[in-house]
Order: sequence, then C-alpha cells, then structure tokens
Amino acid sequence: MPQITNRIDHVAWMVRPENHDASVEKLSNLFGVTFEADDGGPDFGLRITWSWSAGLEVLSPCGDRAIPHCQMGWDFLDKKGEGLFAMVFGVKDVQATIDHARTLGYDPSPLLSLPPTDKDWRQRVQDCTESVLDVWNGENLAIGSIITDEG
Repeated sequence: MPQITNRIDHVAWMVRPENHDASVEKLSNLFGVTFEADDGGPDFGLRITWSWSAGLEVLSPCGDRAIPHCQMGWDFLDKKGEGLFAMVFGVKDVQATIDHARTLGYDPSPLLSLPPTDKDWRQRVQDCTESVLDVWNGENLAIGSIITDEG
C-alpha cells in the first residue's frame, strides 16, 4: 500500500453542512477528480468526503455539538468561517512525530482516526491517523499517516 511521507499528503476544507455537496462538486468539476469516500456522520460528528488520488478532503460538522469532532467543526466555522482547515503533512510514524514535536514545545492534538464504517472504501485504507501539531499562520498544521491503495 502506498504511503505519502515527507511532503504534503492532502489539504482539508471545513464548510457548512448546507454547502458540503456543492463544495465537493466544485472541486470535482474544477479539477476533474473523483471523491472516493463520503462518510462520517452524526455519530462521528463530522461528514468527511475524500479524494485520496487528488489529496483533497471536505469536512462539515454534523450531529450533536456534544460530540467533540462536531464541536471542533462548529468552533472553526464560528471563528473563521468556511475555508482551509488543515494542511496535512505525511509522516511515516505519527506517534514519533508527535513525541518529537512535544520536545520542541508543541502541544499536539489527540490522535484523530477514521470513523468506523463497513462501506467498501474502508477496505482500501489500511491506516489513517492524524494529529494537529500547531496553528501556523492561522491554519492547522497537521501530520498524518495515510496508507491507501492509491498511488
């Protein structure tokens, strides 16, 4: 399975729930890419739509604000509005990178992983673990270990 390391793996945008489908369609039409997965949901707190091949992700909060991922999405939208949520840099070992970041004085977020699902796309993803290391120039600077069957 391919894993992108030592470069940007993907970028993620946070949008309001009512704009999610239109945002995915815009990116798909503009860049001619297919979004391979659309998942998450009220139990997870976020709707997540990915194009691994293009390195694009669209997020929107959903469900009860008491769910941490949902509240995180609304906090972002309330503070900044729709826009770039994170640039995710691919790393070989997320935990080792988190440990290194802590030695440099950063306070990384807890590990974020994919929502549980039995949808077909999940068979294509061996691992997807991320952490936000810092807010840099007003944007989330995140790391991730994402291993899929996309080259």
